[in-house]
Amino acid sequence: MATKKKSSEMARRVAAKVLHAMAYNREAFKDKVEEHVGGAWLEFYKATLATRIGQKQWVTHWNTEVRNLLDRNLVSVLRHEIRGFKDRRKALEEVLAALKAKDAGYRRSAEYIIKRDYKLSKLKAEIDDKDSDAFWVRVDTAVEAGLAE
Repeated sequence: MATKKKSSEMARRVAAKVLHAMAYNREAFKDKVEEHVGGAWLEFYKATLATRIGQKQWVTHWNTEVRNLLDRNLVSVLRHEIRGFKDRRKALEEVLAALKAKDAGYRRSAEYIIKRDYKLSKLKAEIDDKDSDAFWVRVDTAVEAGLAE
């Protein structure tokens, strides 16, 4: 019995060491958040623009990507083990603030991709602030799911 208990305790310690080694440090955590939210943002803008100009091809795919990046990947990152810092929400807010400051760049990139993919010289629609607000509501929903206790 004592050997079984000793073995079980050793397994727990090894598992704890492995989890600690795999945990994100603050910079890795922030990088992962930026990767998933930034990717979702671009896909969201592309789907929004394509819909607005009457295109249907790729829109379902882009919307699926938004859902996967936010509802799966971002939630997973927010639930992942961390080390070296305690306040996930503070690190997250830093990333989101930095991303929001890059809104114009994300809009330009989406416009460029839509023009290229649909072989257009001009767009008859554009992204507006309501679109940005709608995206950030989706991010907030994913964040609350990821940080739920």
